[in-house]
Amino acid sequence: MKQYRPLVSLIGMVGGLLLALPAEAAQFRTWRFDPQQNRLEFSTDAAVQPRAQLLFNPTRIVVDLPGTTLEQRTINQAVGGAIQAVRIGQFDAQTTRLVIELAPGYTLNPDQVVVQGETPQQWVVQLPPPQGGTAPSASTNQVNATPIAGAATQVEGVRTTPDGFFIRTSGASPNLTVERASDTQVVLQLENATVAAALTGQTLPANSFGVTTWTIQPVSAAVPTLQITLTVPANSTDWQASVSNGSGIVVLPPRGVAIAAVPASPSGAPAQAPAEASPPIAVQPPPPAPVVPPQPEPAIPSTPAVPPPDSSIPKQAVTIVIDPGHGGRDPGAIGVGGLREKDVTSTIAYDVARILQQSGAQVILTRSDDREIGLEPRVQIAEQANADLFVSIHANSISLSRPEVNGLETYYHSSGNRLAQVIHQSILSLVTMPDRGVRQARFHVLVNTSMPSVLVETGFVTGAQDARNFNDPAWRSRMAQGIAAGILQYAQRSL
Repeated sequence: MKQYRPLVSLIGMVGGLLLALPAEAAQFRTWRFDPQQNRLEFSTDAAVQPRAQLLFNPTRIVVDLPGTTLEQRTINQAVGGAIQAVRIGQFDAQTTRLVIELAPGYTLNPDQVVVQGETPQQWVVQLPPPQGGTAPSASTNQVNATPIAGAATQVEGVRTTPDGFFIRTSGASPNLTVERASDTQVVLQLENATVAAALTGQTLPANSFGVTTWTIQPVSAAVPTLQITLTVPANSTDWQASVSNGSGIVVLPPRGVAIAAVPASPSGAPAQAPAEASPPIAVQPPPPAPVVPPQPEPAIPSTPAVPPPDSSIPKQAVTIVIDPGHGGRDPGAIGVGGLREKDVTSTIAYDVARILQQSGAQVILTRSDDREIGLEPRVQIAEQANADLFVSIHANSISLSRPEVNGLETYYHSSGNRLAQVIHQSILSLVTMPDRGVRQARFHVLVNTSMPSVLVETGFVTGAQDARNFNDPAWRSRMAQGIAAGILQYAQRSL
């Protein structure tokens, strides 16, 4: 017979493992580079005082935020044109560094760079038009292939994930062949495939996981074949690529390859090589702001959704761990209007737990309040409880400049495939939102739990449609009911 451990003792067991950041540190929250306005916008959760300067060889603007920490990994995003890339990282324990790097041959007049505080937590770096040079020719990281009518599979996009890359496809499931063309090239061939019209001209993600260039080009054959070539480090072997549930291709680097391949300081921030520097750029303080009363946290619906009457299960017959993502000083992704992922996950997860408990399940929450907890302690809670199922609840994000990206994604690693499918379809039967599919991924909480485990991305906090839904208590309640009903359906049939 199983031995059930109370939640309070499990939380206490891992409490000593939690690491707290210094109380006075601000946290870097959001950023956005607007190529049309030629400016970088960023925000923090507390007042900061940036320091900025223009450096040369290569030409770049460096903005340091003393007393600020960056919770996520180093960011490296290609921009295109005169602005080559924006990089963000933790320069040292108390300084977040932002770097705007210009393409070769361009420079800026430092007197015309404006760093303006709109509030003590919101800042803008306004750039003047770049000087000199000519616009770079089309990069090998831009898709220049022409769509071919009649191909069964269409490649719609490439994005960086925490584990590697995801090549999104539509149409028929990709017919994939992988080969190592040379010591520095990994080649993927997709038979009966073409690029989607929306992908033509897009810039593909470089300088991540050591990948310096991508090419996507058709190969002459009786059947249209698309060839995707990644230029990788010469000493990186064992690159893997596989079809993910028919919705795309997962490309995984060898273990131990860092997400960003740009030179970095020991702490992971964009490094500052010896270079000639201009005088510091003047920073304009924000105007005085009126005092605004603190806003209440998003309320948890007081009345839980009621599951179908036939979905009850015998008392303590099943132990289910519900994992609300992020918490405490870790807000997760920050979206439209300052919407925080941890508030979304808490609201939905607590509701899911109530529904499951009403149905007779033994439910354990990895956190039952707003506290920070690491990934490994979450896994250990499930393992120590000898849980039958593990469901982690999150909210997705992308750049705030992409509000059109919305929808539901559900992830599994190995044994959670059917659980993910059941929960995913259950949600879509109760809420109206774009279906972005069930996918396989190597998230820590999925790889390291021994029971069927899934991670539900309930929508995008950066999406215009999803953000509105997250702020609707009735919608959140339906989302919770969809997750709980899927769990109960799976438990009835499989446990």
